[in-house]
Amino acid sequence: MFRVVYSAASKFKYITQTLAKINDEGIIGFTLDGMISWIMSPDKTSLAILKAPTLAFDEYNIEEESKFTIRVDEFNKIIKRATRNDDLIIEYDPDTQSLLLTLRDRKTGVPRTFMLPIIDVAPTEYKEPKLESTARFTLMADDFKSLIQDVKMISDFVTIEAEDDTVTARASAEEKFYEWIMKVGEPLIDLEVDEKTRATYSRSALEAAVKPVGAAESVRVEYATDYPLKAEFTFPNTEKLYIYIAPALE
Repeated sequence: MFRVVYSAASKFKYITQTLAKINDEGIIGFTLDGMISWIMSPDKTSLAILKAPTLAFDEYNIEEESKFTIRVDEFNKIIKRATRNDDLIIEYDPDTQSLLLTLRDRKTGVPRTFMLPIIDVAPTEYKEPKLESTARFTLMADDFKSLIQDVKMISDFVTIEAEDDTVTARASAEEKFYEWIMKVGEPLIDLEVDEKTRATYSRSALEAAVKPVGAAESVRVEYATDYPLKAEFTFPNTEKLYIYIAPALE
């Protein structure tokens, strides 16, 4: 039915770790345009959508479009076994109704194949949210990670406020306080503010978005007052990971 080859298996684990942190189960699909995955958190406050176009793969052969529900945690365990020399090959085995995941060493050609059972052959995918943001900014992936790690030391929540030429992140709890005022070049790459924008988000929900930082180049954040936040991660192989996080009520 299909066979795809991805050459950066060890880097792909940064993405699968994020998906597995959001939910144990999720949907993976193979279309004519590329691979796509939808993962919704059990409490429906977080949604991750992975889009890997055909250009992200060394080989992408699809006879017909298909999608499956799989155990994302088991998928992640397999990908974590990849070394920097491994290609990832994904195939469908109709006899066992399973995905075959092969880690093939590029130097020796030696393959290791794992069978991942499919839970559902034709699930209904989640719709991608259509958000009207009033503030948008981009920062390097490492700076985004620093922000979340800073907040982790202080509180379970972080408030992000955008106004004029600044974005301010604040967190407080039990006589502890944190504030980071960010501007373009310090460390924002760019910033667009339509109107003063303020919203609070769960630190634990944002923590899931830290995992892709190891492979991502930058993070694009979009949000509106008391509205879901959208974090877009861009990767060197043209993949994109979108994480939507609902606002928190403190």
